[in-house]
Amino acid sequence: MAAKFTKAYLKELAYKWEKGTLTEEERANFEQWYLDHDDETAELPANYDGEDVIRDRLFSRLEDHMNISRLVTGRGKGFRTRWIAAASILLVLFGIGAYTYVKNTVDDKQQAVMAGNDINPGGNKAILTLANGQEINLDGATDGELAEEGGVKVSKTADGQIIYKLASNHHPNQGTSEEIAYNTIRTPKGGQYKIILPDSSCVWLNAASFLKYPTNFGENNRTVELNGEAYFEISPDKHRPFLVKSSGQLTKVLGTQFNISAYSDEDVVKTTLVQGAVSVTQSSEGGNERNSKPTVLLPGEQSTMRKGKTSVAKVDINQYIGWKRGVFYFDETKLTDAMKQLSRWYDVEVVYESEVPDTYFYGEINRNKTLLTALAILQEGGVSFKIEKEGDKNRLLVY
Repeated sequence: MAAKFTKAYLKELAYKWEKGTLTEEERANFEQWYLDHDDETAELPANYDGEDVIRDRLFSRLEDHMNISRLVTGRGKGFRTRWIAAASILLVLFGIGAYTYVKNTVDDKQQAVMAGNDINPGGNKAILTLANGQEINLDGATDGELAEEGGVKVSKTADGQIIYKLASNHHPNQGTSEEIAYNTIRTPKGGQYKIILPDSSCVWLNAASFLKYPTNFGENNRTVELNGEAYFEISPDKHRPFLVKSSGQLTKVLGTQFNISAYSDEDVVKTTLVQGAVSVTQSSEGGNERNSKPTVLLPGEQSTMRKGKTSVAKVDINQYIGWKRGVFYFDETKLTDAMKQLSRWYDVEVVYESEVPDTYFYGEINRNKTLLTALAILQEGGVSFKIEKEGDKNRLLVY
């Protein structure tokens, strides 16, 4: 790089670019700098229809680190495309990381590069454990009624659902707490499942997750325990709140839709509200509510609980519920976070062969694609991958 292309000089050019006051010489310098460093950034496709969104997000990142005002609107598309390319380089220059827009397509050249071992996407797989200890492998079980416990019939459908229905002669609030029978359902890596509880509430369980629940809820509340990730669609019942115990957090709802991510291998619990209202409270080891003030969420908000502290922020909910509608949805998603999603869905161990690059992704990829196809799409970010198989174990090497 020429000596004059210092951070201070480039910051000055960024100001002038934003204001439209670059001289011809400065514009030539900026363009020359860009050409000299064109191989250091993941480029966004020029025909990306959503570039305005990416532009605003990239500029927001620059604004945070360079204290410059928002990009003025009304400029041509060519300007915006060039600005996005320049902005992505500036983000790298200022140590903020490379940003890449991923598309749901793979050309023949990319596919040829990735040819070799491949892994199919996950599907409807889970182990159901009944109150008597009997384990049922759901992906191998026959469709129809599986069992009946405590006046509740358990059935499996062909499209990957477990349904609990009360027997016709059984009252929904009948019984005492001592008589409550519990079932558990566990999805492996590469598995997902939907459960319809006796109160008609629906739970979608993501990969590598565990849910414990009573076959028939008691009179005072409806309590379940979660380890992993699940999307909840709760039937309203003003007399019996729905409670979710998960990794030191207690979530309380009456009727609403929300997502909880509480994997045991992560030090954070994220609760994302889609509809209605919920309150989250730190809980003791036994799952009981602590004497702390509940945090109430509104639609579009997410609470993050980490090391005894809870914070709330507005988020793009699609990033956190994309898995439920069958996609990996990336919105300023770190490479490491993207790899965690792939690891759970394709049941692979992720190994970083060198220092983890500071790379972020935007866009979405269908979860029904094979791993090679998903990786070929992510390669647009300048990251290389290799799949290794050893017996029944799969490793994903990230370069």
